[in-house]
Amino acid sequence: MSDANVNYSPIRHSQSGVIALLLILVIWVLIFWQGLVTALDIWLISDTFNHCLFVLPASAYFIYQKREQLALSAIKPNYWVLILCIASSGLYAVGLSGGVQLFMHIATFTFLPFSVWFLLGNEQAKKILFPLFFILFCIPIGEELIPTLQEVTADLSVMMLQWVNVPIYRSGLYIEIPEGRFLVAEACSGISFFIASIVIGCLYAYMNMQSTVRRTAFVLISILFPIIANAIRVFGIILTGHLTNMEHAVGADHLIYGWVFFSFVIICLIALGELIREKSSELIPEAPFSPVHVTSKSDYVKACGAITVLMIMVFGWYQVIQGQLSSGTSPHKLNKLLIPNSVVATNWQPEFVDYFDKKQTSFDYKAKQIDLYAVWYPKGHGELVSYANRMYLEDSWTLESSYSTSAPNGEALPVNQIVNSRDVRLLAYWYVVDGKVLRNKNIAKLYEIYQIMLGQHAGSGLVMLSMKSEYSTLEQDKRLFGEMIVDKFSLINQLFPE
Repeated sequence: MSDANVNYSPIRHSQSGVIALLLILVIWVLIFWQGLVTALDIWLISDTFNHCLFVLPASAYFIYQKREQLALSAIKPNYWVLILCIASSGLYAVGLSGGVQLFMHIATFTFLPFSVWFLLGNEQAKKILFPLFFILFCIPIGEELIPTLQEVTADLSVMMLQWVNVPIYRSGLYIEIPEGRFLVAEACSGISFFIASIVIGCLYAYMNMQSTVRRTAFVLISILFPIIANAIRVFGIILTGHLTNMEHAVGADHLIYGWVFFSFVIICLIALGELIREKSSELIPEAPFSPVHVTSKSDYVKACGAITVLMIMVFGWYQVIQGQLSSGTSPHKLNKLLIPNSVVATNWQPEFVDYFDKKQTSFDYKAKQIDLYAVWYPKGHGELVSYANRMYLEDSWTLESSYSTSAPNGEALPVNQIVNSRDVRLLAYWYVVDGKVLRNKNIAKLYEIYQIMLGQHAGSGLVMLSMKSEYSTLEQDKRLFGEMIVDKFSLINQLFPE
């Protein structure tokens, strides 16, 4: 046979292609190291997300299985996907600046599939669409659904108990029967069961089905099935307690029944998948991808250069942010209050943690005592807007109503009316972030993140003013309180360093 009759077929996976793919993986690990480490901590600590440890190895294995449908020697980089890479990098910067790990994790595990898509191009990325999508299961998200799942579980289990005529009384998440009381707690929400079922459902659909309709239907079943099954589990536990006069279905029995039932439901889900899946004779094997051209080395250099330059710029940006998050050298404390003041005992006591400096004092205004509390968080010293910080102790005070009062700069400042069994208090507050006065904590947090991302953050502070009142003179006190804010606003803001 002559050489003229031999069909030329370019090599499937070139050394340049493998190096380009490895370069992307190395850059990803280096740039998003903090996101990876914090995610790994959650995977190891939380039973809900233990499955995340196997997601990346599984995705790599699925991509390896598709090696005959890929050709690293014939990539067609899609430079438009770099826009998505930039978006992921920006989200990571927001998460890094604001300490929002969820944003960091979303960015970390979306950037990797985006960058692989960029390198391979649309045609080849489509062939490994599921393995790239599966990487998203690395994101430790879903616990936000716990309250909703608790409510749904309680609703469905109560409905089932009514079907079998068990006398019940429900108060929120508490379900009472004559024999005892049950709480649909967070552990009963079935969140671990729910997430695991979705992961298993997606894996099974990918590995055993080819039809898009069948795959979609089975994934939807894997979402609904654990919700209904968990409600049946709670129903069974309560019914067992009812029938055995609470001798069973409590304590360790509760956990044992839960794990046994979980295993049984997974088996049922897979059995249901066996009924839905195509028969072996109906499955069509995928034809190997035959490259018709070879990507030039200059194209590899261009693609690798583009992603490398982007990541160098992003890395520099992240270093600026890290500099803003680290402690500054000898930050200034709060200035002296330019209003005659004295420390007076008061029953109103805010609670703030990790502040660099605070000032708590009182001053008189038209025969009324005004209590002032100010906290200061220079860059790198704690977090002002945090769930751990409270303007009043919720065990001692209750928010009765809110209204707004005007400040000299035209800003409408919020005022809370808080009460307890003895007193009524007016509580006004505003945030000062890098010299800018802000009234809303969420806007203050976003502006702080914005300043950190620009490398211009100096510090954030909060002013709280409170005055005791009586219901009989409340309207008069509100007017006086508003006058005091207008009169003292500028002097109080001079507490914060320039």
